[in-house]
Amino acid sequence: MTRLPSVLVAALALALAACSQFTIRTGYDKSADFSHLHTYAWLPIDQAAPADQNVPDRLIDTQIRAAADDELTAKGYRSANGGPADFLLNYRLTTRAGEDLSADASPYGWGWWGWPGAEVTTYSEGTLYLGVIDPKAKRMIWLGAAEARIMPQMSISYEKRRERIFDAVDQILAKFPPQ
Repeated sequence: MTRLPSVLVAALALALAACSQFTIRTGYDKSADFSHLHTYAWLPIDQAAPADQNVPDRLIDTQIRAAADDELTAKGYRSANGGPADFLLNYRLTTRAGEDLSADASPYGWGWWGWPGAEVTTYSEGTLYLGVIDPKAKRMIWLGAAEARIMPQMSISYEKRRERIFDAVDQILAKFPPQ
């Protein structure tokens, strides 16, 4: 796996917090037993792939972890506090390019099919993945993702970025554990 440049990861992490509406996806191992999960811990950095949990802006890392801690506590899970955990958490931030083709009205009344008046808009889309790992089997048993178009971070305040991170994590963990 290629490692994202640290500047791009920092920009992605900050901008993800300033995203528009999230698209949430989840998936899980149907053979996994979620009923025995009560305590959790974060996957130690030395056990994570290089891109996992590698956010140069430690504030973003802290906010992702705090948001997950809040959501899991509200669901009745407890931090293992250094002891053995029933499950481990890990996160990853990614980005990809996207583009939209819009059909603006032209003076000739043509739509996008006629190309006059059509406009291509390029943008970046960011995804925050949050995974649940079975520490005994050493495999992921649940994965959630929040994806959204990245908005310019210059106009987003610290409070708004924090709110968006907590909102993304809240929406991801709303579907954990699977029903």
